[in-house]
Amino acid sequence: MKNIEEQLESIEEVLSIVIRKNASIENLIQSWAESQNEVLTNTLAGLKSEINNCLSISSLASQLSEIQKEIERIPHAFKVKNYHHFDFRSKGFIISAVLLLIVTALSVAVAISSYGECSRLRESNLKFRIARQLSPTLAAQADSIYYRDPDRAELETQRLEAHELSVKEAEQNLNQRQMEAKKAQDLLRQLKRK
Repeated sequence: MKNIEEQLESIEEVLSIVIRKNASIENLIQSWAESQNEVLTNTLAGLKSEINNCLSISSLASQLSEIQKEIERIPHAFKVKNYHHFDFRSKGFIISAVLLLIVTALSVAVAISSYGECSRLRESNLKFRIARQLSPTLAAQADSIYYRDPDRAELETQRLEAHELSVKEAEQNLNQRQMEAKKAQDLLRQLKRK
């Protein structure tokens, strides 16, 4: 966590340096534009004074052509190229973004799991409430057993479930053996008839 905080602090330092440099570049551009405006203003003022001093039309025409050339030399727009790329200094930002994405995915997974568990518990609660309504004495007995000793109640429940499972398996085996015996008797009868 400290590494992430250190990386975030280094990113903030880099961003502050970039912002300061950007501001200084903007100031330089603005001062250059103001100096260009002053140069143009001075040039126009000089030209106006020369036009006023000149009496001949030919000198006026040559001066107008010089003004036209000066105006054509002034650039209309500045071309600025933006270059975006990833380098080693942006590695911390990328790692932080990936970690945040992983943490978000894990949080969503835990939330979905918690929602499923909460739904299952609601279903169990509803089933127990139904059982309590159908047989209040049995529900009261289950409550008293559980509240006296929860660990023993769980062990006893597991023992009873295992016993019930073994009884069912024994019944299935008995039914299967009876079916096999019946088939064997039927086969014996068929063989005796022949």
